[in-house]
Amino acid sequence: MGRQSQPAPLVAGARPGPIAASLETNYWKYFSLIVAAAFFLRLACFTGLIGSDDLAYSRYAQLVAQFRYKPELSQFALRFGVIVPVGIIYKLFGIAEWTTILAPLLASTASVGMLILAGRNLFGSQAALLAGILLATFPADIRYATILVPEPIAGAFILAAVLTYLYWGTGYPVGAGLVCGLLIGIAYLTKEPSLFVAPALMIDALVRRQWRVFFGIAAGVLLIVGLEHTYYLIATGDLMFRPHAMAQHNSSSYMFNVNQHLRWRLFEAYPKIMLTPATAFGVHSLFAIVLAVIGIFLMKSEKWRLPVLWAAVPWIYLNFGTSSLTHYWALPAGDRYLLSIYPPLFLLSAAALTFLNSVRSRTTLLRIAFGIVVGSGICCGFLSRGRGWRTGIVKELRVVAHEARSRKSRTVVVEGDTSHTWAPILAILDHDLRPSSGSEPPDLVVGPDASGQPNVMSASKP
Repeated sequence: MGRQSQPAPLVAGARPGPIAASLETNYWKYFSLIVAAAFFLRLACFTGLIGSDDLAYSRYAQLVAQFRYKPELSQFALRFGVIVPVGIIYKLFGIAEWTTILAPLLASTASVGMLILAGRNLFGSQAALLAGILLATFPADIRYATILVPEPIAGAFILAAVLTYLYWGTGYPVGAGLVCGLLIGIAYLTKEPSLFVAPALMIDALVRRQWRVFFGIAAGVLLIVGLEHTYYLIATGDLMFRPHAMAQHNSSSYMFNVNQHLRWRLFEAYPKIMLTPATAFGVHSLFAIVLAVIGIFLMKSEKWRLPVLWAAVPWIYLNFGTSSLTHYWALPAGDRYLLSIYPPLFLLSAAALTFLNSVRSRTTLLRIAFGIVVGSGICCGFLSRGRGWRTGIVKELRVVAHEARSRKSRTVVVEGDTSHTWAPILAILDHDLRPSSGSEPPDLVVGPDASGQPNVMSASKP
């Protein structure tokens, strides 16, 4: 499993052509271009605040930055892989919209580079660069890169773990396994289903008879989980604080509705999302799944085993797993929950594409198909930017925040039933704008207009 400068051919009879040789020679130049393009594409498709889960993560991150954080019975409060990095960013650079989305943006961009590195070890430079292009232009990854949600951050930790496993698993088996397990443990503290990447890597290590890597991964994961629950015991007196927080989450009406439609949830929801071309996944998902299946038939098992395990084991849990330790409670379905399974699918599909591309009669057709996939991904990224959730409200509140800054307003009152959402959004958009204490008239009063949109109801004169 050590690093290979020239990986073996994917299948018997496959020969590198002049394009592959050129890509190998200019590998780092193309690597840099793809990663830079991924970063700027994500910025160009900026969404920012959505007035939903991101407000909860931001709230706990602010408490971390102020050293006032305490565990609460909320899944958002216990996703330390999100709230701690964002809290550190808040402490260093202040609270603003750009600092709120900086962690997922950097994690999503770094994931593109790490996927290329992983692909080069497994399948060679050409397949690695193609996989990087697929992830760089994947509409869902573009969309969630500028929204404060855990999936992009968890995905970066997972890819770092896979890189550790691939590049140092043979030379430093115990250390590499331990670091790999620690990284997966941190990914688990970011988004719980990430934990299931660990058994995928451990199964691969067992097949390869890498016993020390296997036990190293297990030890790293158990160390993180042990430290987490020790912290709960010290901070709250409850060793099982996380399961109790999940039970609280499962009692919500939304989670109850998931179990009400169990047949649809288990056998139709994710297949429909993954196989139907739409704005969320473009045609990336269908393209990757079809080519990944072809790749399994083209390649030897030692080539496709790790990517298949890496994608399949977490997907099985995401689709059929339970969020309760006492009874079956299906996880909710959503496009962003699947983000972590697509990097290995892109690797497999890129490897298959590389081999098929060596058949001259199909080269033009394959290039056209790949171009359509990449182009549609970019288009879908632009079509979905700044849409969904409460992004319309956020857009209007950005105008309000701009007006507050121009008037040098310092205190605000948000009227109406929406104050619990609008006030924290305003506090991020303009952190100098504080809620009025009530002892004196506020500089700014914000409330809903006739259409329910945010509007400045009254303001002090500039």
